[in-house]
Amino acid sequence: MQTHSGLFVVIVTLLIFTAPPSVANLPTDETAANKTRVTASYNEPQGWDKFTSDDVVRFDAEEKDAVIAVMHITEAKNAEDAAKKAWLQLDPTFSRNVRTNIPREVSDGWDDKRRIEYVTSVAEHIGVYAYTHELDESWHVILVRGDAGTINKRGAAIWELVDSFRVSGFVPEDLSDVTAKKLTEAKIKELLAFIESSAEALNVPGVGVSLSQNGKVVYQGGIGLANIDEKQPVTADTLFMVASNTKGMATLLLAKLVEMGKLNWQDKVVEHYPDFKLGDDETTQSVRIEHLVCACTGLPRRDLGWVFNNEPTTPVEVLFDDLASTQPTSEFGKIFQYSNELAAAAGYVAGHVLYPDMDLGEAFDKAMREHIFKPLSMDNTVLSIEAALKSAHASPYADDLTGKISPIEQTQTRGFNHTVHAYRPAGGAWSSPADMIKYVQNELSEGIGPDGKRLFAKEPLLARRAPYVSTGENEHYGMGLATKTFAGITMVNHGGSLAGYMSNWYAFPKANVGLVVLTNSDEGWYLLEPTARKLMELLYDAESRAAKQIEVAAETQRLNKKNQQDEFIYPGNQSVLDNLARRYVNESLGELRVYQKQNDTYVDPGVWRTPVGTKQNADGTTSIVAIGPFLLGLEFLVEQVDNKEALTIKYGQSSYTFLEDEQN
Repeated sequence: MQTHSGLFVVIVTLLIFTAPPSVANLPTDETAANKTRVTASYNEPQGWDKFTSDDVVRFDAEEKDAVIAVMHITEAKNAEDAAKKAWLQLDPTFSRNVRTNIPREVSDGWDDKRRIEYVTSVAEHIGVYAYTHELDESWHVILVRGDAGTINKRGAAIWELVDSFRVSGFVPEDLSDVTAKKLTEAKIKELLAFIESSAEALNVPGVGVSLSQNGKVVYQGGIGLANIDEKQPVTADTLFMVASNTKGMATLLLAKLVEMGKLNWQDKVVEHYPDFKLGDDETTQSVRIEHLVCACTGLPRRDLGWVFNNEPTTPVEVLFDDLASTQPTSEFGKIFQYSNELAAAAGYVAGHVLYPDMDLGEAFDKAMREHIFKPLSMDNTVLSIEAALKSAHASPYADDLTGKISPIEQTQTRGFNHTVHAYRPAGGAWSSPADMIKYVQNELSEGIGPDGKRLFAKEPLLARRAPYVSTGENEHYGMGLATKTFAGITMVNHGGSLAGYMSNWYAFPKANVGLVVLTNSDEGWYLLEPTARKLMELLYDAESRAAKQIEVAAETQRLNKKNQQDEFIYPGNQSVLDNLARRYVNESLGELRVYQKQNDTYVDPGVWRTPVGTKQNADGTTSIVAIGPFLLGLEFLVEQVDNKEALTIKYGQSSYTFLEDEQN
């Protein structure tokens, strides 16, 4: 599941091809020395209203509660000062303090690039950012401010503008005419050395890696430790939770059903599973099989329902109950809105089509075993955390508040990753480097097995890669798969993110090369893209950028950690913690218990728990903040609602308030 950040800190009836964005340039003028200054080009956000005045280009979101502004600052002391001057030019009343000032990889003709986030509070539910681009001691600045839900919903358009922002006339790297080189023993050794040094720099205990070229596995194994305490090394057969990489496997199952003639991509979902419902009948009848997995239906991301309300025994039906109350927040096919719920429904519908008399969960599990794992010889891949923990597996880790690598609780009965069980087609698979490379090889061979026999029909398999919605510059989301063209090289990929497990796989079709990277740490998120970049450097003699990307990632980690240490009070303001109720209840998310244990205060919704500290917000409000690894930074606003103690959490486009249960 793609839910990464310190707090969880991580993409139509007809086939939708997103129209290519128009290219804009900042206004130009003459300096006092009569010298035309440098301009910037970028892709404009589609569907936003554009306004130009003086030296400001402004884009307003359709919701009218989010804005992007682009401008040029000629005189400033540094990036932070340039950003402040830009804000004051846009809004003379601007007075927010900087929360973080983080480096970005220097590219696209600039001398320096920074991302600046400003202090906001949970109560405000807004995001305020500046992206600065320095060249010859002047700055081009992108300002972003708006409702946090709108920024979440329209994030792809924002990132496309930011990622495409380059010096006008700058010619990006182009490798389209370069022939991929053979992955020799020396090149493989260099890639592994890069991964090892990067893992050390980023605090990642273990990495599972596999590589394939021209249909042959040229490496499968691991670096570092699967379990720190037991000094257990990562091997080719070590199981990692691959999380949202399960989605592509589930859509491969759908492709097999298309091949078998049991359904078509354009079939209405209700034709195959009549109990499927969304917020109203019109919306329900509009949803086709393809829409369940294209991230294009307009349904908002609503992960907290399963994060708070599920355990190993939660029935699959809760997913469909939750969907029945969900309405789209944007039109079909317009923007990227990632939905774990719809992707999970897709897998269960597929299982139901094959085995209509079985329990939905059991039908999906059997369908995956018989039609995906067995044909691909993925003999160790499982959909059960209980089965995975009985095998050789990697234990999950994340940095704690001090920056120390810490284990994430995970047993047969407790742990955050149990919450995905009822939603497992969206993220419940466990696999190994040796098994995952077989899956990637199938993508590269377009369905032909190692023995030359066809395992999957080509047309439905490739239909999963069709670009439904844009996720960034030259990036699109298909059906459980993503495609990206960088430097003229197209790759197919998908990532996965759950507590202590960050992973990705990359297929380069033209080069017939596949890469799998599995990590057992939240910090592994920073390792994935640089590893793919390093592989490109080895294949194509591309510009050396991967090492710098790791440097930037390590500095980003350090600065984020310092900011958390400055903001969070731990073990916490005792008067705030002592005044918390012992039990809170939310109609959608269930109960939240609060208790003391070994001088720590914990919040516990059932299958997972985290110690909490406190945070005093600039607007005078107070929050309690999760301190446990993976959940670090998850924030609850402490307030009074209807004369009751309350804890409010806001995530994406949703807000949930837990009210004190006066009977407990």
